[in-house]
Amino acid sequence: MKQTYHFSKYHGLGNDFIIFDGINQRIDLDFIQKNASQICDRNFGIGSDGIMVVLASEDCDLAMKIYNADGTSPEMCGNGLRCFARFCYDHKLIETDVFSVQTDAGKMIPALIIKDGEVIAIEIDMGMPQYDLKLMPDNSLVYPQLLTLFGNDCEGHFVSMGNPHLVVFVADIEHSSEGYLVTLKDKKSYLFKDIIVELYKQSGIESVNVEFVKIVDKNHCKMIVHERGVGETLACGTGACAVVVAGSFSNHLARKVTVDQPGGSVVIEWQDSDNHVIKTGPAAHVFDGHFML
Repeated sequence: MKQTYHFSKYHGLGNDFIIFDGINQRIDLDFIQKNASQICDRNFGIGSDGIMVVLASEDCDLAMKIYNADGTSPEMCGNGLRCFARFCYDHKLIETDVFSVQTDAGKMIPALIIKDGEVIAIEIDMGMPQYDLKLMPDNSLVYPQLLTLFGNDCEGHFVSMGNPHLVVFVADIEHSSEGYLVTLKDKKSYLFKDIIVELYKQSGIESVNVEFVKIVDKNHCKMIVHERGVGETLACGTGACAVVVAGSFSNHLARKVTVDQPGGSVVIEWQDSDNHVIKTGPAAHVFDGHFML
């Protein structure tokens, strides 16, 4: 007997997700994980950067399980969490505009910004940057790392927002017909995809998300991202948070910054009062459908 799942597709700045309601329909998580690459395939499946399932939680209002397009399960996804919050509100799985979500990176608190009955943005308390001994052996919140790319010494910083990030500050980022170009200290430009291959040759870096950042001014920067398990995406919420933490730590950025990404912009504030990172940005519904196992 064939089983049909109802799903919705949402995106946050072009970073798109298939979302299943796992409360009102029984979802086989093992099946979803094993077949994630097919489901997320943009030619032979529904098409997305990842999959999320809404689940019940004993400790929070709801729980979120997320899978990358290759079936791996990241600890956290900032754009995904905004889409998740919007989905739960649209489908009446929650009745308040502020609620708690259990994730593999801990409890997160989305707050829906509603105008005339419509969700115009979602603000999320992402908590504090976290310690990650695999990335930061000295128990610091930000761990500077000197990198060498095509003969250039580059300033990198490891940051964990519940998932691992490497933030690399560069001279310039621009778009070309071949893809994004990254300009290093030698004033030469390299294709983003090529520089990622070069970067991932360095020990310990192949398992992290990577953000390249151009500083516009203290309150404004531009970022492109390579997400582990997905590849180049139009936006990354936790990546934008990591950029502001690393930028503030290194005195490149203020504590409240607009982060431009290929899919759009988010506002990130690393609060001075409690070191919590607050992320504000949109999430949009794309379409609904049915998926047959």
